[in-house]
Amino acid sequence: MPTLVTFLDRLNRQTTRWSGYAATLLLAAMLGVMIVHVVYRYALGDSFGWSEELSRYMMVWMAFLYFPTAHKKGLNVSLDLCTDWFRGSRVWVLLQVLIEAAILMALIWCVQLSFERIARGATIHSLALGIPMAHIYCVLPVSFVLTALCSLERLLHAFHALFSPKHAASISNETDPDPDTQKRHAEA
Repeated sequence: MPTLVTFLDRLNRQTTRWSGYAATLLLAAMLGVMIVHVVYRYALGDSFGWSEELSRYMMVWMAFLYFPTAHKKGLNVSLDLCTDWFRGSRVWVLLQVLIEAAILMALIWCVQLSFERIARGATIHSLALGIPMAHIYCVLPVSFVLTALCSLERLLHAFHALFSPKHAASISNETDPDPDTQKRHAEA
């Protein structure tokens, strides 16, 4: 199992890196579109009807492309108040396995729903841009599949920790299994 976890870790680091780059480019493009929109509206007294819609779609894509990175690094919303009491115990590790298994099942269900959304969006066009909404919805399965891979990696980490006390101690001392983030915390 450690070789599978290592493979998933490498794969997820690459995919989250590239999706993060894409999200950053979308943020820069969205900023550029909005600056042009503001200049045209307030300085020239004219505006584009498509700029707000395009910015909204870029923001949605940006959020969905960053979602796998956030999940891999453990940046999702969580309540640590209750779990800090028994962090490092077998109960804590079992809870991590159960939570991550539920997240993985929900993500697999979301992948299925996203393909249904794309199929329904093929006949609907956006108002200002006139593009099929299926193009906008294409980010959904990509995001959910990448996040499911990150969730599978986290689940295997937690499952391995159930049977390896040494591994359990290492994941209880860190909330982020990503080595890049661990290195930054160690340097700080």
